[in-house]
Amino acid sequence: MAQQLRRLLFLLIIFFSFGELIYSQTLPDFSTIKVEELSEREIQSLMTRARALGYTESDLFELARNQGMSSNEISLLQQKIDDARLSRTAKASSELITDSRLRNAYFDSLESKVRSTSDIFGLDYFSQHSPFLTFSPTQNRPTPKNYLLAAGDELYIDIYGASEQYYQAEINPEGNVLLENVGPISLSGLTIDQASAKLKRYLSRFYTGLTGQNPETKLDVSLGKTRSISISIVGQVELPGTYNLSAFTTMLNALYVAGGIKENGTLRQIKIVRQGKLHSTLDLYPFLVEGNLIDEGWLQEGDVVLVGPYTNRITLIGAVKQSGRFELKEGETLADLIRYAGGFSEFAFTNQISVTRNSDSEKLVSDVFASQFDLFEPKSGDVYKVSEILDRFSNRVQVKGAVFRPGDYAIEAGLTVKKLIEKAAGLRGDASRQRAILIRTRPNLSTENISFDLGQLMDGNVEDIILEREDIVQIFSIYDLNEEQYVEVSGEVNKGGVFGFAENMSIEDLIALAGGLKASASASRIEVTRRSGDSESGAISEIVVRDINENLELSGGPLILQPYDHVVVRKNPDFFTQQFVAVEGQVRYPGDYAINNQTERISSLIERSGGLNQYAFAEGATLLRKTEFYSESSDLELQINDLQQLLERFDKEPETLTEAQLAQLERVNMELDKLNNGLSENQNLSSFAKRERLREIVQRNTLYSDVEIKESEAIGIDLKKILANPGSKHDLILHEGDVLVIPKQAETVRLRGRVLYPTTVLFERERSLKHFIDRAGGFDNRAKRRGTYVIYPNGSVARTKGFLFFKNYPKVTAGAEIIVPAKSPKIPVTPAEIIGITSGLATLALLISQINF
Repeated sequence: MAQQLRRLLFLLIIFFSFGELIYSQTLPDFSTIKVEELSEREIQSLMTRARALGYTESDLFELARNQGMSSNEISLLQQKIDDARLSRTAKASSELITDSRLRNAYFDSLESKVRSTSDIFGLDYFSQHSPFLTFSPTQNRPTPKNYLLAAGDELYIDIYGASEQYYQAEINPEGNVLLENVGPISLSGLTIDQASAKLKRYLSRFYTGLTGQNPETKLDVSLGKTRSISISIVGQVELPGTYNLSAFTTMLNALYVAGGIKENGTLRQIKIVRQGKLHSTLDLYPFLVEGNLIDEGWLQEGDVVLVGPYTNRITLIGAVKQSGRFELKEGETLADLIRYAGGFSEFAFTNQISVTRNSDSEKLVSDVFASQFDLFEPKSGDVYKVSEILDRFSNRVQVKGAVFRPGDYAIEAGLTVKKLIEKAAGLRGDASRQRAILIRTRPNLSTENISFDLGQLMDGNVEDIILEREDIVQIFSIYDLNEEQYVEVSGEVNKGGVFGFAENMSIEDLIALAGGLKASASASRIEVTRRSGDSESGAISEIVVRDINENLELSGGPLILQPYDHVVVRKNPDFFTQQFVAVEGQVRYPGDYAINNQTERISSLIERSGGLNQYAFAEGATLLRKTEFYSESSDLELQINDLQQLLERFDKEPETLTEAQLAQLERVNMELDKLNNGLSENQNLSSFAKRERLREIVQRNTLYSDVEIKESEAIGIDLKKILANPGSKHDLILHEGDVLVIPKQAETVRLRGRVLYPTTVLFERERSLKHFIDRAGGFDNRAKRRGTYVIYPNGSVARTKGFLFFKNYPKVTAGAEIIVPAKSPKIPVTPAEIIGITSGLATLALLISQINF
């Protein structure tokens, strides 16, 4: 029986652990969220979680308000939620459904049919990849002289001078215009000039001033709205069919309206069939290549634009300006093909072109030479390849290294190594004369090295070497053959770092190059670390210690440095800069105070500031102290700040400065320039490490983390005990930057969090925490009562303690703040989870019954 009970207990533990897992998910604490940094994805994730928990938007905003989020942040959160919703809606509706068969005379919008880029020359010209490309006929142009009027054209007839009259009439289907008080006049089939003359004859019966040698009345006829014509576009076009277009429509306009020419269509023989007969043929290549558009005239009513299949296709690839497939007419040659491709590129091998031609049964390869370009006629299916020139030099030699003008030079008969060096302006001073190398390329493209004594060759003591094509002469520098030599200085110098080594350089020279010693430098401790390893003794380096005075004079005489020496100037252990703390609030003399010694305490600071005044609230005193994340100014930054303040003092009265002060001003400016240039190179290592650590923590601090990074923090102190027992454990030692804040006497208690009405109430002595909660309306239904805590004026915190069903609330003092946290929101149980729990209970009951059985 005991074993059965243990099994039952184990199953119950698993069951309730499963239930606790269901309710463990919570919404984030809104008091830690920075709304302005939330991305759209994070907003959508937050809304998804809220909906899963059964929260509406209004519930979410109420929860954020109760957790301390300000009204401005709540408004910003609402705006971000609205923006995320609109963005998602826009993405869902971003795909437009268009009719791929739309036909319009001015079809230049983004809804046009777009094909992929083709390698057929000229085919993409009508493919409408750009919404700004249009061949729509313009109406803003003078009426062409050869334009023939027809039914549907509108005329503006203006009579002015001695008589004035205006007519606006449209030619009817019978070809007449009807003018008031004049009657019908037939104008169909006339040009605008012919129509003007005919109208003048008819209207002169009513306006006699229109006739005579010097007519007093004039007549002006212009074309208004043009008629529409119906044309058919057939053959190899994207959108064949019948279109109603402007009477000013040309062949190009028609091809554009039809979506362009298909891949199998011709661009060289586009036909216009008028009244059943071939009227004209259009070749687009002169327009595409030279911009020469032959005026093919306007299309007329009933015209048929016929785009037939291509007759031939020739492919041109390689080093031309525009490769692709081209269509040639009969009689055109390879030279025409190259012209259509824009000519050869700058890297083309123009002497010959390789052609691949199809025979009846197989492919043939042939070469066409430049003299044959004007005679050779391509055939359909030919593939012409223009090669590039070889990536090699026919007459080059090179000289590299320690010469004044290294580079490529042209080889000439009898060119030797010495002559090449003279062409390169001679050897540099650092050239190594012991050895140089000639790298020669053999006919099989392998290489060989020919080493020689450069000094002997230049002096004529050995035979000079004749150079060949692609020879490389390598002249070494003495510094190429040895490690670069340097010395280093660090520590208490103004501008430490690495300096180039020079013979006979002393420690004094190096310190002078580093800007001299800082005021904090120790005069009795300069170390020189020198490379001097010994594997037997285990020595790594040799250490030399010397003393130095303010005139940069070493004890024991000058010490000559060796390559790679490292000089370290130690800090004076007795050197300190002034360190300050501050007292604010209810003391007699608030302000900044310098720390007297390293053991000075809070009680001493209160005494130096004159003690507390009659309004001081000692229980609320707080000590503010910098944390390890405080961004501290480096010594270099402090020095720059001091010099800038000195400079500002000089700038106040520049006209009264003495000669000595002007000289000092110039030195300060020079020093500031030097320090500012070195600021980025001389960062304080400790501050840098702190900043890197802070950045690492912030990167790990996710959106819903409770980690809060502060550069300062409040330390809870008991000022009454400090003043009663100076030097006790409560009397803390002061640190640089500490701020002691002593507030006025407090008379209120503030309540925040999950109370019915968060407010600030009057403090009453001998009252419990429950009394102040009741003053705020009591706990609300989501209050976590056992988590209630009190923040006292001095920064210390006390929480509610409990044992079994009893709760021991912390004591409340004047100026305290009572915080009531919220219970974690519970995820509502879904039907699927209810089914899962029920199934688990049924399984558990079945197991128990089997055990009993």
